[in-house]
Amino acid sequence: MKQYDVLVVFGSVQKVMRAERLARDNDIDVESIPAPRAVSSECGVVLEIDRNVASKLNDLLATIDLKPQAVYRKHNELWTPTTMLAVSDSHETRLTKNTNYGGCGAKLAKGTLEKILCGLPKLESTDLLVGIDYADDAGVVRVREDLAIIHTTDFFPPMVDDPFSFGRIAAANALSDVYAMGGDVLAAMNLVSFPLEEYDREILKQILHGGISALEECSGLLAGGHTVEGQELLYGLAVTGTVHPDQIWRNGGAQDSDLLVLTKPLGTGLVTTAAKAEMVDPTHLSAAIRWMATLNANAARVLKTIAPHAVTDITGFGLVGHCAEMAEASGLTIEINLNALPALPGALEAANTGFVPAGAGKNRESVSNVLDIKAGVDPLRIDLALDPQTSGGLLAAVDKDTAEDLVRRLPASAIIGRCISGEGGRVHLV
Repeated sequence: MKQYDVLVVFGSVQKVMRAERLARDNDIDVESIPAPRAVSSECGVVLEIDRNVASKLNDLLATIDLKPQAVYRKHNELWTPTTMLAVSDSHETRLTKNTNYGGCGAKLAKGTLEKILCGLPKLESTDLLVGIDYADDAGVVRVREDLAIIHTTDFFPPMVDDPFSFGRIAAANALSDVYAMGGDVLAAMNLVSFPLEEYDREILKQILHGGISALEECSGLLAGGHTVEGQELLYGLAVTGTVHPDQIWRNGGAQDSDLLVLTKPLGTGLVTTAAKAEMVDPTHLSAAIRWMATLNANAARVLKTIAPHAVTDITGFGLVGHCAEMAEASGLTIEINLNALPALPGALEAANTGFVPAGAGKNRESVSNVLDIKAGVDPLRIDLALDPQTSGGLLAAVDKDTAEDLVRRLPASAIIGRCISGEGGRVHLV
């Protein structure tokens, strides 16, 4: 039986059938197979091809305006993101071997950062619509009455070994801040520190290709960048977005009795920590990579139709840390239902085995003065709630009817808690 090494995801059975028929009509060997859960949760069928025909099939698909939703390449037993034009052999390397903290787990602890920022002068302006006062996801500057510019940046060391995947995930993480503010991506610039003596230059090319793939998906422009030779590999983007000044989403504004909807499962830090120790099921790591590489663009599009009261994205401070910020900015208390938290495959198993990232401990310490934990709750789910996320989902505070509608429209989302009157900034785990 022929072994294929590329999976092409189209999002619907009809599109898969069109692509398969087109390929066969042009003597390209393909197969339609049940979709592995690690690469698709929306469609039950994907197209399986050999990497050597990917470029030819890509050209054919363009003639009928059929664009893949996602493409995955198999490395040993691991499925990693790629594109139809970037499926050639890649260097086998361990990008994570020299990193103490991968992904958003490398962020300074919230409490440490607050102490550093305390006392620094502020540059005030009536056109600075969103600054650092409430730890929003990005800054927003008004340039005219109907237009504001979103400014944000994110970069970090690798949390996965595959270069393309790392680039794609880092870019998705940076772009997420624009979506968390209710904006649209305009352009971005690469931020790179690359140890030339440690890695082949082709590795950097693959990382940058991964970042470009994320920008291409959201119709953003790559406007340039800055690259230095450093001792540690770091990659990310400085991103510019646009938003109407009257339609900015903030992490404050949640109301008493609002429900909290989370759009992605948790556990990226747990799974990738286990992976670094080579103690993870490849299918679990594949699923974590898929979710980290998924843009929050679609979730933001759906949220725009319902006017959420407050929005943030879940990254390095973990669910609890970002809920604490939302609770403080909104002047209320947030209650998280631990049993309702959606977990990535293998995340709770990693926590049970002891593969809890150091960032989870930093997160717990940072919120210790506002965190209440109900006696008898599952300690593994506490780890999940504190786990530093890389390219996590959006968290939206909405009324009850809207929350139920959101979950119907975003099948991977879940209602994970509620907002209640009480001391502003407190978080209850129940």
